[in-house]
Formats: sequence, C-alpha cells, structure tokens
Amino acid sequence: MSGLVNISDLENQMLERVDPFDMLEISKVKRYIAIEKQIRKLQQAINKEGVMVTTVNASQEFIKANPALNELNKLTKTLIALEKSIKFTSFAEPTKVENNNNSKDNDEPDVSDLY
Repeated sequence: MSGLVNISDLENQMLERVDPFDMLEISKVKRYIAIEKQIRKLQQAINKEGVMVTTVNASQEFIKANPALNELNKLTKTLIALEKSIKFTSFAEPTKVENNNNSKDNDEPDVSDLY
C-alpha cells in the first residue's frame, strides 16, 4: 500500500471495530477523523511553505521554524491519546499452525533420530 489511507476507508474500518451502540466510542471515532483531517491540512501547508519560514518584522527579516509544526505536534499527541482511549473490539486472530514433529519441512533429521 502506498500513499495516504483514504479518510472514509479509515473511518469505516474504525466504526466497524467499535460497539455500534456505544455513542461515546462513535463520538471518539468521529473526533479522531476530524483531527486526522486537520493533521493532513497542516502537513499540506508545511509541504507547501517548508519546514522553515521567513518572517519579516519591520526592517528585520529572519528565518524560523514553521509555526504549523508546533500545531502538528499537538494534534498528533491528541490523536494518539484519543486512539488509546477508543475501545476497539478485537479481531479473531488467525489460528497458528503448530509445528508437528511428524511433519518435517526439510530433509534434516530430528536430534532424536540421530541416537
């Protein structure tokens, strides 16, 4: 998979993984998506203007970090905290195939076969 995940696909997947009758969790997912949209807009602005911006103050001109970086960091921390608070239902993990001593995946003998 390359590029960004589609927002509507992300929202649908998150909504599928929460209790559909728990309005608080649904609200959290909606807030998560809203924050994700804001983060993407900030990233576009940073990509357009650059990480460093030139500020002109009267006769002075100086270069400083793009203020959008601070906002991006704040929103990212909020997003992570919100994600941790969402009660996702767990997916059934695929069953693991245990190694069967009778079935060998190579031609080498087991240690017990040597003695």
